[in-house]
Amino acid sequence: MPGIRTILNFVDQISPVNFGIWHAAIATSESLYKKFGITSWVIAPESSEDIDEAQFPFIRVKRFTPGRTKSDEILKAFDPAESLVVTHGVWQYPTRWGAEAKALGFRWVYTPHGMLEPWSMEQKWLKKKIYFALVENRLAQKADLVRAVGGPECMNLKKTFPKVEHIANGIYPSDILEAPKSDSKITFLYLARLHHKKGVIPLAEAWLKSEPGKSNRHELLIAGTDDGEKEALETLIRNSGSSNMKFLGPQFGPKKRELLEKAHFYVLPSHSEGFPTSVVEAMGAGLIPIITTGCNFPEAFQNGLAIRTTPNPNDILTALNKAFTMSMDEIRHSSSSVREFAQRDYLWDNIAARQVEIFGKLFD
Repeated sequence: MPGIRTILNFVDQISPVNFGIWHAAIATSESLYKKFGITSWVIAPESSEDIDEAQFPFIRVKRFTPGRTKSDEILKAFDPAESLVVTHGVWQYPTRWGAEAKALGFRWVYTPHGMLEPWSMEQKWLKKKIYFALVENRLAQKADLVRAVGGPECMNLKKTFPKVEHIANGIYPSDILEAPKSDSKITFLYLARLHHKKGVIPLAEAWLKSEPGKSNRHELLIAGTDDGEKEALETLIRNSGSSNMKFLGPQFGPKKRELLEKAHFYVLPSHSEGFPTSVVEAMGAGLIPIITTGCNFPEAFQNGLAIRTTPNPNDILTALNKAFTMSMDEIRHSSSSVREFAQRDYLWDNIAARQVEIFGKLFD
């Protein structure tokens, strides 16, 4: 990466709720350091949770006090000639600091992570429309490059920004799981935040009416951190009396790995995603995705690897029933295909090389 020795990743928080964003900011740190000599930093509020140093030994962290620390107090320790600023997410301090870094001579990559997608912009639309017009867009236009993490997001961002590049998120080699899955119990897995945009309640409603929902040979396991939907989900499950739909709460580390090794299908009936890393991770473990167009992963459909649905309970019901009709031979064949696809195109080492290729041009 010509000229770049340091990447400064600005995130608004490090917590389970926004895991996808801050994890994407640091996931390539090992490859960038070992292969290209680039050091990765995370700049985050002091209230943020700690990063697992054993998992991310090549990440350095700087913390600040919101409302008190100024961006130049952080940035003065770095040389603009060899440091790239990458901001993650919108609406928060990273965009403001990105613009301030640009004024100090740093190159700046603005990464919305799907937050400017049409569905997301429709939520609290008036507030967002006003803020985007008066502040966010004015500042973001100063960025040297806008990174889209998904293909559809890339096309949408190009309507607003002049320089947009598609660099997807990825998975680790250790996410490629090849343990044989049970023939006696077919498991459907939801593993994401319990947020209304993810479609977890419509999924639960559809499951109760579906053929697998009535079968002793099938089960739906729902795992994730609460982001507004936990109470409604628990009430629905409790009132339904369902014996094959369970809410497991947040699942991390070995528990998460066990779920991925066990499950056959991964269900994410989301309204909108920047890029669903969880889907690729599930595919790496051999799970057949049941996803929406809003997941912004058309490659899965184009390669015949996913079952298409929408966030509507009736459409989720249709997709679940379609999966129910698949034989074990069909499930095993599809499982192998999705695993090979994820391993071929979405390893973090390959994503790091893509970053090198694209970001390096900013320093030519």
